[in-house]
Amino acid sequence: MRSAVKRMKSSGLKNRLSPFWVLQSLAWGAYGFMIYITLLPALPPEGSAWRLFFIKFVRTAIGFAMSLALHRIYKHAWSRSLSLRSIAALALFSSVAFGCAWLVVYKFFGWLMNPAGFHIGPLSAYPREAFDFSYVLFAWSASYFGIKYWQDSQAQKERTLTATAEAHRAQLEMLRYQLNPHFLFNALNSIRASIDEDRARAKEMVTEFSEFLRYSLLNSDSSPVPLREEIEAIRNYLAIEKIRFEERLEVEFDIEPMAEEYRLPGFLIHPLIENAIKHGMSADSAPLVIRLSARVDNGSLRVEVANTGRLKASGNDLRSNATGIGLQNISQRLERLFPGRSLFDIREEDGWVRAVIEIRKS
Repeated sequence: MRSAVKRMKSSGLKNRLSPFWVLQSLAWGAYGFMIYITLLPALPPEGSAWRLFFIKFVRTAIGFAMSLALHRIYKHAWSRSLSLRSIAALALFSSVAFGCAWLVVYKFFGWLMNPAGFHIGPLSAYPREAFDFSYVLFAWSASYFGIKYWQDSQAQKERTLTATAEAHRAQLEMLRYQLNPHFLFNALNSIRASIDEDRARAKEMVTEFSEFLRYSLLNSDSSPVPLREEIEAIRNYLAIEKIRFEERLEVEFDIEPMAEEYRLPGFLIHPLIENAIKHGMSADSAPLVIRLSARVDNGSLRVEVANTGRLKASGNDLRSNATGIGLQNISQRLERLFPGRSLFDIREEDGWVRAVIEIRKS
């Protein structure tokens, strides 16, 4: 109960000590201190420093009250989304009007404190004093609206960044969900093809397939995962295909220990493996060899999926024409997640098709 009361008091204190009140207190405190220090050296010997302090404190307090009245007016005007010209005109007119009111109240207070010794003084000095008060209030008004514009700008920037991040996240999710069903259908077809031929082999494929599904479900939010987890999921997938194609498929892994801990978005390398099987498997007796390698050099990761065979592509842009949506998604995900520091390339050389992903150190 006591802790709840303390939290309520703390929350109430934070609400009272809002940025407005903090800045308001600091600004008017600095104003009062400045006008007191400025006139203190000119105080005659018979004058009282405490009386001067009291007079300037009253002047500051009246200005403080005037600014609170302006705050109510400006807050209402700001909620109506007035133009910059209208805001400037309002600030100028209000500062002059309340500057004159400040002068009247200040003189009236002087009369209340000492009716017998109060002197109106030369009327020609009043416009100058009214201008001084109006100038202070106009400076306060300009600061107020300047801060409001800055706060709105920051809020708009934050909303824009949030919306952009959500849009990128939604696009990454869309791209990822385009990939997963493709893998699932291929794996299920592989299992289906083995059921009638060898039930024990089909059972083993189901086990490997369940491990693959586990990885898929646990990494459904496109969050980065260690490369070793991606490699393990690839091993499970290839185990299914190895049972299906038997000696027609050979797989080699060359993964540096340092590369295994490098974090990547889930299912980034899978499409390359699937593409290697889909387009590398031929009808002749020669086995398809797939080599998966990964290494880290000066903090930059390089992953290569190579397979024997020829690149099925036309034109010069191999990334977009070679294998369709899976490889296009790899390129888009890399550009979204590692802008300006990633590379994705597919090429054919010396009887091998090589797909390379490079992520440079930031």
